[in-house]
Amino acid sequence: MKAGDLASVTQGRLLGDPNIEVGGFSIDSRRIGEGEVFIALKGERCDGHDFIQDAFGKGAAGTISEREVVPPPGRFVLKVSSTLEALRRIAEHKRRYFKGKVVGVAGSVGKTTTKDLIHHLLSLVAPTFKSEGNLNSQIGLPLVLSNLDMRAEYAVLELGASRRGDVLSLTCLARPSVRVITALGEEHLETFGTLEDVIAGNGEIFHDFSNEDWAVLPAYARDYYELPADRVVAFGEGDLKPQRSELTVEGTVFYLWDERFVVPILSLGAVDNVLASFAVLKVLGMDPRDFSERLEEFRPPEGRMNVLKFDDFYLVDDTYNANPPSVKNAVITLASLKTGSKKVVVLGDMLELGERSGELHAEIGAFIKDMGIDFAIFYGKETHHSYREFVRRGGQGIFLTDKDDVFEEMLKWLRDKNIILLKGSRGMRMETLIEGVRGAFKV
Repeated sequence: MKAGDLASVTQGRLLGDPNIEVGGFSIDSRRIGEGEVFIALKGERCDGHDFIQDAFGKGAAGTISEREVVPPPGRFVLKVSSTLEALRRIAEHKRRYFKGKVVGVAGSVGKTTTKDLIHHLLSLVAPTFKSEGNLNSQIGLPLVLSNLDMRAEYAVLELGASRRGDVLSLTCLARPSVRVITALGEEHLETFGTLEDVIAGNGEIFHDFSNEDWAVLPAYARDYYELPADRVVAFGEGDLKPQRSELTVEGTVFYLWDERFVVPILSLGAVDNVLASFAVLKVLGMDPRDFSERLEEFRPPEGRMNVLKFDDFYLVDDTYNANPPSVKNAVITLASLKTGSKKVVVLGDMLELGERSGELHAEIGAFIKDMGIDFAIFYGKETHHSYREFVRRGGQGIFLTDKDDVFEEMLKWLRDKNIILLKGSRGMRMETLIEGVRGAFKV
């Protein structure tokens, strides 16, 4: 694409040479690549327009701006009425001309891991593009699509949501032909409202579903949506129900079709992520059994049930985020490990749960006790409800409001091959505790 083409797509006014080649798009002037176009978005904390000159200084070929800006020699500026709308128009343009198949992934938990698994497996057979990290928002997904590799045969995209309407907007943009829901549970209740809203909101991925599309979803969710039965593949039932599964410190083992599969993620919840990925392979005409070795080569994203091995203890890093379903999955996983060592949970607040926050945190405290965890460290504000219910039921633990105190308490357990699970919402930044342990043990 050239600058002149981009002006037509965005309906902007071009200042500069229309023949300048466009190498890609970025909204972060700190990470702009040579030849890319900087899109100056207005955020809550800062305005991208203030960093246009920084972007040019780092090699940007041009910028899309709502302000009048004079481009340096050999660069260009596209003046538009809305940079956010321009980003979406670029994404729509790229998607319109993409000839490959698009897989869209929504759900309350496991979206990023499932998306990465599908990408990892499909990459064995064909060039496959994916959303990087968790770029799944109303800004993130348009940015991903703007940088879509048009040579790919498959694109795997993550669709995130914090309220009803979010997945609908992203589905209209991505137009997936394979539509996946990973799981359904309480998430972002401050903005979603109720669990019923979560179910309906994630179900927006099936908007404008055609008789050529496929739906992949958990067996328990089959009756939540009106879909043609012959275009639905449900995992957790029929030939996509594992015969048994087990955990080792090396990862999760499960048996399906009388065959043994290993995924190097310490989580029984990862079995559902793999089954969803297998369902995608099946609807695309592939046999998942041909991908067994490839599955064992998978590496999970950081902060998602990564096992960190130290000389005398293990940390399970699940710090990326937390809501009630994902916390339960993580605790079940920890409790299922066969070991004579102590099992410790370090839990930070689960944020954005609205009016039910106290109730849901209390339920998690009870759940941790019922799963037989040896000791629990609760950190933050809302986890006081978890702590109170945990100790009321006879659990051994402590509630702390200072992260330095949490770290000091953790140090007492880093011995004797103990296994310590760390989890909390993104805003709690529980990963800093991992960094502290690495520093203390020079790893």
